[in-house]
Amino acid sequence: MLKTGKMFKMEYLLALTALLLLPCISLMQTRAATEVDRNRECSLTVSVETGGSIGSSDAYLEDFNRMKIPVAVYRVADVDLTGQNFTPEGVFSEMDFGTMNGDPSSAAAKDWQALAGEAEKIVSSAFVPADASVTIQRTQEGEGAAKGVITGLSPGLYLIVPKETYNPEYTVLYTFTPYLTALPGSAYTVTGEGSDAWVYDTVIGLKPEADRQFGKLNIRKTLETYNEALGKATFVFHIIGTDPAGTVQYDEVESMTFASAGSKTLTIDQIPAGLSVTVTEVYSGASYTVSGSGEETVLIVSDAAAGADAAQEASVVFTNRYNGGNRGGYGVTNRFESDGNGGWTWNNPTVSDGE
Repeated sequence: MLKTGKMFKMEYLLALTALLLLPCISLMQTRAATEVDRNRECSLTVSVETGGSIGSSDAYLEDFNRMKIPVAVYRVADVDLTGQNFTPEGVFSEMDFGTMNGDPSSAAAKDWQALAGEAEKIVSSAFVPADASVTIQRTQEGEGAAKGVITGLSPGLYLIVPKETYNPEYTVLYTFTPYLTALPGSAYTVTGEGSDAWVYDTVIGLKPEADRQFGKLNIRKTLETYNEALGKATFVFHIIGTDPAGTVQYDEVESMTFASAGSKTLTIDQIPAGLSVTVTEVYSGASYTVSGSGEETVLIVSDAAAGADAAQEASVVFTNRYNGGNRGGYGVTNRFESDGNGGWTWNNPTVSDGE
């Protein structure tokens, strides 16, 4: 009877020991199951995120569906079997991942962004060739958002550097924040939560910033005949710019003053590119008459477009002549600019008129 009791206790202790070991064995099996397969190739699909700082308007979506955005990819570091420890390589060997190693999910986004910025500086200063590249574009209708796919990447930490790109009309310059991404990745290593299963085919979205471009408007004025006895003659133009939806985005009045017959050009800077601008000569001097049309409409071309594909700057032409009258018509356009402290500064155009 005593022997039986001892055997029972022994069996109980063995069973208890097995139960206590079971969580450890399970954990070891889980870790073993989630080790990175270093012999497996990864792929990277790159697209463009909308919303956020640039909004989600149809105009931006349409831009991305018509653009070609080059993206360069650089392998910055190797990754160990845990997928959470990185060893920088090559020109990046001096980079320090510090507390990022061991638990990447605990690092703040700003810390990863700082490392991405450091890696980008190395790329730029050392003229490092890309390990891979792709162009984000939409190849056919109905396939969804524009994207680019890179295959055949070995496991590691990669720097993604999209090139700043104009939309087809050169009215907006899109810039993108470079950043680091680990291949393969998992929800757990990124957030500290969720599945730890490795995803070898990773999809990322670039974060764009939209920089609106501006262009010039040249108003070319010719005064064919001039009556010196009447003195200076001022001509006034009303300029209205509308966007493709017909909304007024620019509304200003400009003037030109003549002290003799001849031609001169007034150039106006910083008009949003892409606006359709209508220029109307609303005052032609008391004794002068417009020859031909007193109104012209032109599209504002950005300075970038004029430099890139020799697009012509927006220009309108007006011609006037003396009509035999005896009344002068000289004036100035007053402008008041805020000094930033609640006051205003008067910009007197007669000071720089030179006439």
